[in-house]
Amino acid sequence: MPKADDDDDDIGMTSDELIDALEPFGENCDPKPEREHIRQLIKNDENPHQNSKCFRHCLMQEFELLSEGSTTMNEDKAVDMLSMMYSDGKEDLEEIIKICNGENEGVAEKCENAHAHGMCILRELRQRNYKIPQAGK
Repeated sequence: MPKADDDDDDIGMTSDELIDALEPFGENCDPKPEREHIRQLIKNDENPHQNSKCFRHCLMQEFELLSEGSTTMNEDKAVDMLSMMYSDGKEDLEEIIKICNGENEGVAEKCENAHAHGMCILRELRQRNYKIPQAGK
């Protein structure tokens, strides 16, 4: 059964430590996320504040997963990034990105699009029994 490389679901960082690590990435985002928006993102909140969705979009652009004006993820970069956590799942990851791109290419609003991609990837990983790393308390 596929799983994250680490058998423990906890990624070894508290939520606050993870927020501290992500906060600098939000400096150039518009709108600039507040800590609560970053917390919603790392908790994979399915119905977060709009600024959380926009922060996800900003991160996806910074990591070159989404190009400006594009509604589909760069398959190679997305698979490479996900492979850091799921090194044994390249074929699954390629399939997941294709599914999510197909589902979300019609979502034109950039923040909604990024959120939809994130939720799709989570759903697809869970359906394949991949462990989703969680920040500690």
